[in-house]
Amino acid sequence: MTRYEAYVEKNWQEMGLAHVLVARIRDDGTADFGGFLVDLLCLGVKDAFCDIGVMEADAMNFVNERLPEDFRERIHPACAKKMIEGAIAYAETHGFAPHRDYRKARKVLSGLDATLCPTEFTFGEDGKPCYVRGSDDDEARVERILTILETRYGPEGFTYVDIEEEEADENGDEDDSRAVREELMDWLNAEPESVPRFYEFSGLVTGLLLCPRVVSPLKINEVLWGPEGRIWADQDEAQEFADLLMEYWNLINDMILDCVAVDAPPDSSPVDVWEENFAEDEGLELAASLCAWATGFLRATKIEPASWQAALQRPDLAPHWEVLQRWAGFLEKKNRDAVEAAAHRTPPRTIGGSVTALTRALRQPV
Repeated sequence: MTRYEAYVEKNWQEMGLAHVLVARIRDDGTADFGGFLVDLLCLGVKDAFCDIGVMEADAMNFVNERLPEDFRERIHPACAKKMIEGAIAYAETHGFAPHRDYRKARKVLSGLDATLCPTEFTFGEDGKPCYVRGSDDDEARVERILTILETRYGPEGFTYVDIEEEEADENGDEDDSRAVREELMDWLNAEPESVPRFYEFSGLVTGLLLCPRVVSPLKINEVLWGPEGRIWADQDEAQEFADLLMEYWNLINDMILDCVAVDAPPDSSPVDVWEENFAEDEGLELAASLCAWATGFLRATKIEPASWQAALQRPDLAPHWEVLQRWAGFLEKKNRDAVEAAAHRTPPRTIGGSVTALTRALRQPV
């Protein structure tokens, strides 16, 4: 009697790419083993291999090497075949044949009946093929695939994703954001002591952006330097700060929009104070930065008091305003004790969670 075992990597639905391993095991302890790299979005079977007549123990050792236990899940063997053959059929409609070694590897699937699988697999993305560039796809292969897709469907009839390029863009954005923060820190640190430093400035910007009435970014200048404003060395210096301010204003606005998005993670927050920027022995510096941030945010509510009145008096938001008040007064022991107690509640009340709650109450998703 022959039995089958099949495995697929976890979360394959999110990626649209699945490593599928199928073993056909005989009573005498021998096994045939096949592996398939299945692209459900466009290309079908991108890679395949098989090993015939190996010992069952060797086959399972190979499973553990290719897909360790924490990264795999069982799949009904009939469903493995249905997924593989469905992806091939979908790819062939676009002009793509399976990997050359599939003809040999498919022998492992020969005793399976795909019609016994109740699962319905979805191929493509949003009703059209989506080519995700693989790490081994050179420029010639990319151009060949894109030419085939564009010839069949036109430039709007398919999607092309280059993950490495997207990651490079994201890293570039992160570098730009870091540079803006650092420049603002340097700028504000050089100002008189009466001018808020960066983290209070950050809280202030966030509060102004969340004000129920639209506030101009230029309001910051009055808050920082008073009604008379700052005396600039020249127009270029004034423009340099104005550009930095607008870049940071937009950066925080993006964080707010990310926080209120319908698919936002529960722990997303527009508090621009990051624990990873502080060393393990800099706990006090981290707390001081959060204290300054909360001070800046609350200061923003005093700039337009009439606009904030309704939000400040909402009973459902009262616990979150209290958390901010405690953090702003963190230098006092009673407030430090209150902050620690709130963090150990069930559920905990932290500055990040409270600011997220306030943000979602004050700003609607776009």
